Amino acid sequence: MASAVIRLLGAVSESFVRMLVRNSIAIAPDMMDSTLWKVQIICSFIQIILMSIAFMFSWRKLQKLKGIINEEDRDELGRLQEEFLGEHLSSLSALAVGQLIQIWAVIMVGAECIYCMVSVTYRQFTSELMLLAMGGADYTSFVSVYNMTHGFKYLEILTAILLGVIMTGIFLNDRYLKAVAVLIAVCFLLAFSFFQMQTIVFSGKYIGIVWTSVIFHFTETIGMFILSLYLSKHYRGL
Repeated sequence: MASAVIRLLGAVSESFVRMLVRNSIAIAPDMMDSTLWKVQIICSFIQIILMSIAFMFSWRKLQKLKGIINEEDRDELGRLQEEFLGEHLSSLSALAVGQLIQIWAVIMVGAECIYCMVSVTYRQFTSELMLLAMGGADYTSFVSVYNMTHGFKYLEILTAILLGVIMTGIFLNDRYLKAVAVLIAVCFLLAFSFFQMQTIVFSGKYIGIVWTSVIFHFTETIGMFILSLYLSKHYRGL
């Protein structure tokens, strides 16, 4: 609820600024206006901080409440709570509440971080397209556009895979799975936003290396194999 309110306030603030500030270039989209762009990035950054604080506060509050009751008495207290709440209102264990807090923290905060990085790349992409449309671009601009569009191509499926890894880490309470998923996401976003395509010569042929493609294909093949191997070695189903 706190995250929803923060997002709503952010959207209202951006809309208010849009009404006050006019685009300096008539044919350009609003994102090309430097003032609107700065406001959007600042709003996103503030939302990330505030939502992180909200989820951290909820997590610490949960841990504090769990500490009030001895571990051996929690099951009995849970049964008393279920009797008190009745059968028309579902009750959740502290473990389930903690897992839900982590899941939605990843979705709300993580999605906003991805949105910021993608917005930066999309603005660069739009700028390059405008240069191409106006005839003021060279081959380098085409290569840059090609490199950036590859990031958009892989973003959806990679996000789904990494969400699956993080959710698995949350349910298994495995910090290594969470850390690896975050590390891959950071590497992909850095490659998406800042790394340029590299060209190597192999057997007399020029081969362009798009780093977002390398990270994605490594993750969906070798990475998933390593994940399955790790889970089979460390966990057993009953």
